[in-house]
Amino acid sequence: MDLIKKLRDNYRPKNGPIKYLLIAESPPKCDDKNVRFFYNPNKENYDYLFKSIMDIVFPSFIKDYRKGDKDKYLKKFQEKGFYLIDATDIPVNRLSTKKRNEMIRNGMKSKIKEIENLIDKNTPIFLIKKNVYDIFKEELKNLGYNVAQDDFLPFPCCGHQKKFKEKFGYYLSKVYS
Repeated sequence: MDLIKKLRDNYRPKNGPIKYLLIAESPPKCDDKNVRFFYNPNKENYDYLFKSIMDIVFPSFIKDYRKGDKDKYLKKFQEKGFYLIDATDIPVNRLSTKKRNEMIRNGMKSKIKEIENLIDKNTPIFLIKKNVYDIFKEELKNLGYNVAQDDFLPFPCCGHQKKFKEKFGYYLSKVYS
């Protein structure tokens, strides 16, 4: 997981505070050394989350994006103050729903400590995937954090890309400055 942390840290906003925090489920479990991950600039195949988010944050993304541009867009994402973390840093994508949720719940207190160190309570937070929304929403709201949505954002794959983009675009437009 050191590689995941290193990749994510490379794109953490450095020139000011994190303005928008996105929380997805987990980094994917991969069998190769060149991990398929949102923040890996060298892996572009099957990168539905990256492409769906960038399409909303950068309206000309679909028209302008070319193979090899991932690093450029990750840097633009960083410059705008966006940062994506995961509800758990342990890959859960190959586990049952019950086991995934159990692992996320078990690590929630330490993840909230991480969130406390990343943002202030006014920073809009977007929760990606129904289980992440269901597990984190109330706890974050009870702690005074700004959960920017009142419904879950589906993970943008398997036919859910359009719904994700519609919902993320709507909720982002309400807080985007």
